[in-house]
Amino acid sequence: MKTLNYIIICMLLAIITMSCSQENEVTGEKSSLVFTGISTLKDQVPNSLLDESMEGIYHGVVASGSTLSRGKIWVNVANNSNYNALIELADGIFFEFSLNPTSLSEAVNMTIFEFVSNEGHFTLDLSNTGEPEIANIVLLNESFFGRVVKSMSNNMASSATATFSENGNPSFSGTWNLIADGSILNPNGNNGDGITSLLITINGDLFEDFTFDSFNATACLGNSDYFPTLYSYEVPDFTICDYQTTSFAGGTAKWNLSYDQSGQGYVNFFLCENTTAGTFTWTSSDGTIYKEGEILID
Repeated sequence: MKTLNYIIICMLLAIITMSCSQENEVTGEKSSLVFTGISTLKDQVPNSLLDESMEGIYHGVVASGSTLSRGKIWVNVANNSNYNALIELADGIFFEFSLNPTSLSEAVNMTIFEFVSNEGHFTLDLSNTGEPEIANIVLLNESFFGRVVKSMSNNMASSATATFSENGNPSFSGTWNLIADGSILNPNGNNGDGITSLLITINGDLFEDFTFDSFNATACLGNSDYFPTLYSYEVPDFTICDYQTTSFAGGTAKWNLSYDQSGQGYVNFFLCENTTAGTFTWTSSDGTIYKEGEILID
């Protein structure tokens, strides 16, 4: 009888062990699939057959109007026959979205798509393929601004997010976000991507700039006509964007934002000197208010 009981107990333990093992395998498989999905979407190469069509990969930035929350977004519009999206915030939190099938069935000529998740939603309007519009962005009940561009197979779009703040006055602060849509390829001979847009958020308002000036970087880079770039020297997050002018919040800012994450850190390539952050000076339109501050890239 003891032998029989022992055999039964061993069999039960084996079943329990097998069940736990299978559960762990399933859990691990699900985790792997989730991670793979995120990684695949972030690194997915745009389908070259879709470069001239509405479908493909869209990339850009999102930024809160009320806080310093900001991040990057990737949207897959049938690039691989799937419709999904990913938002990854600067603090590492990510949100995965799927297409709302109702929005697809109701879409006029299938140009307006709603992506949803348990944490939020957004709408992508591709009515004008040259000017994709992202709107109604909500994450955890917080409203965001955003901008996306069509990423091309021969030169994928890239972005950089940052925050800015006046020295000693955190009430004058917000987000500072750059996009290179891939249309200005290697403008300086160092394989960087020419920056095409700046998105600033402050106190619930959005300001955008689409004009960037070449500057004299002879002292540091041997280039007297350097066009601002992301992904400079093919280094991820190597931003070179100094001696720029942008109007926002009722004034005009002169700013510098160059950062090499591979070693140099912050550098002003116009003055050819190391700094501790990007910098800006801001003057009100009537000339009565002057501010100085820092821009910190993520």
